[in-house]
Amino acid sequence: MLTRWAGGLRKLHWTRGLRAGVAVAAAMVVCHLLGRPMGWAALGGFETILVDNGGPYRSRLTTMLTVLVGGALACVVGALVPGALWAAVAVTALFCFAVTFARVISQPMASTSVIVLVIYFAGLGGSAHTWKGALGNAAAYLLGGAWAAVLSLGLWPLDPFRPARQAVAECYAMLAEFTAGVQAAAPRGELREAQRLRIHELQRAMRLKMEAARSAVGTTGARATARTVRARSLTVLLETADMLFAETIRWTELAEGAGDAASQRILAEAMRWLSGAEYVIAEGLRNKPVDGGASFAPEGSHSLEHVRRRGRPAVLERREMPAGSLMAHLAAEERDALQNIEIAFESVRAVWSGVEFRGAAERWTAVAQRSDGGASERRWVDALRANWTVRSVMMRHALRVGVVAGVDIVLIRTMNVTHGFWLAMTSIIVLQPYGSGTLRRSAQRVGGTIAGGVLAALLAAGVHTEAGVVSVITVTSVLTLATYAVDYAWYCFFLTPTFVLMSLPHLRDWHYAGVRMGTTVLGALVSVLAMRVLWPEREQIELGRLLGRGAAAAAAYVRAMMQFWSASEAERVVAEREVLASARRRCGLTINDAEETLDRLMLEPRVGRASRWEEALTFVTYLRRLTRVVTTLAEVGAGGAVAVERMAAVVSRLDGLSAVLLEGAALRQAESDTAMAAVDAESVGEQLMRRIERQVGVLERTTAELMAKGGFAPSS
Repeated sequence: MLTRWAGGLRKLHWTRGLRAGVAVAAAMVVCHLLGRPMGWAALGGFETILVDNGGPYRSRLTTMLTVLVGGALACVVGALVPGALWAAVAVTALFCFAVTFARVISQPMASTSVIVLVIYFAGLGGSAHTWKGALGNAAAYLLGGAWAAVLSLGLWPLDPFRPARQAVAECYAMLAEFTAGVQAAAPRGELREAQRLRIHELQRAMRLKMEAARSAVGTTGARATARTVRARSLTVLLETADMLFAETIRWTELAEGAGDAASQRILAEAMRWLSGAEYVIAEGLRNKPVDGGASFAPEGSHSLEHVRRRGRPAVLERREMPAGSLMAHLAAEERDALQNIEIAFESVRAVWSGVEFRGAAERWTAVAQRSDGGASERRWVDALRANWTVRSVMMRHALRVGVVAGVDIVLIRTMNVTHGFWLAMTSIIVLQPYGSGTLRRSAQRVGGTIAGGVLAALLAAGVHTEAGVVSVITVTSVLTLATYAVDYAWYCFFLTPTFVLMSLPHLRDWHYAGVRMGTTVLGALVSVLAMRVLWPEREQIELGRLLGRGAAAAAAYVRAMMQFWSASEAERVVAEREVLASARRRCGLTINDAEETLDRLMLEPRVGRASRWEEALTFVTYLRRLTRVVTTLAEVGAGGAVAVERMAAVVSRLDGLSAVLLEGAALRQAESDTAMAAVDAESVGEQLMRRIERQVGVLERTTAELMAKGGFAPSS
């Protein structure tokens, strides 16, 4: 285990740990010099570093502000909880339920809710229970966290997605090399054989690069990975690279048949364009563009050069192209490649901005709907409404957390447990939405805490000065954050002496470590029992079941869109509210539940499981993107006979995916959409329908990969 742990530590993990050590040490030194308690300032610095996912400054700052403001509020509320047992139980249960359920609102809340509750119990178990004392502790927490935010954002930035980003960039760089190496109608003989051998070797190397990138994305050690814009964007870029790779292989076959000079010239020009666009994507991922990714925007320089200008090339405007000819095939392939490049450009921009952007048709619809009375501002309300049901995994989990928190308060008060807030902290931290996850996290927490408690007792007995305590806490903070994304048991091992020494009542109180160990065991036991009694979930099948439900909900949403199209103008207002809106909420509910499950699984030790989580992340990402496109198509689609027929085929394919994931049915081979192509290939509705069909294709391929690797048994 020690060898695996040491081997799993990378430069990124050590950097994160060192940054935490500097933040905690500086906060404690300043408090010591000012004659103030060191614990709350150090806690603020530690937790702020912990929630920093790296990436765009705006998203990082939002997450840090959420944990600082939420933690300060929790500190005050916890310190001022009434003394009566029934009041303390009620306030604690309601507060814990509200904070946990708020995770459905946004990614920052999902990343910080557990930490906010930890700080609540720290305030509850602290010595200050007056307004002055509570506000003083909150101020120290805010100051320590503010210093850590300045360190993270300005002085020592960190990007946990850098390995994954570099791996995806390498895929595009090799893809650009592969595309540039394809030559139309190479001379016969040895030269042609040499070209074929080179292409074969590049194909093999490209496939290895893509598998390495999948592993890098799947093993990213960030909080709430599935809800992170950067993770979703990298997933889309990886899938797009796979599509471009397949298209380039088809182009090599077209090159074999390019006999005349005109065909060779057009193919060579198309290859140069595609290779150049792929190279730009690779460079845009390797290093942050000086303009922050603005050049990849629809009106940016890269988009103008590689998308807008290529949108009207001679090969696409050719009027005399017999059906089935080489040029007709190339025109169809280039249209697909152009759309893939546009999607990749949107994703590169999202990687650096932290905001997911929409395609041209969706942007047009967003502008047209700006007078909708602020619907975009009400999205968080829709998220709450969608999850306000016991069918929601997050609703059940929030109720479970509230009950466990209330039970913990009863135990602390009735058993008169010294420093009992550690009991409640453990219960909240180890309690997961699923039974096996709770049991595994409890075992890791208890084992790591007991071993760490022994170390904490030795350190507490051996360190005689406050300067020594600060030095030891600095070292253990470094090791705690360094092991955070590698192994949870080791994280708990180093976390225990960090917080035992940080909250010592007085120097050399080694008995304090024993209190930590005992309360941890009791808190974990409460959570395991609660998971057995309150809505027990089986993790082995839950993610597959949620993905299947998501596909079914998406199919129902497309059906609702078709029903909306058939409504008269007078009926559309009611149909939008009662048909479209309800179907959209159900989609949001199932996708949120799947993301919540995947977030937790991706933060667990992932030995031998990384690729499966990456594919599940791909499924969730494309399911959400499909839902968004359907929302736009419902408004701009004409609802003609051809459109209805194509969307009915989409419904059938999504229902098939649901049957595969829920019932273990065989995956049906999708029929080609070529015969369904619309006459107006450049219309907004046609663009959206093609995007939906392509997204369903990605979902089908991902489902096949998931089922081939196992681990998603049907719920029946």
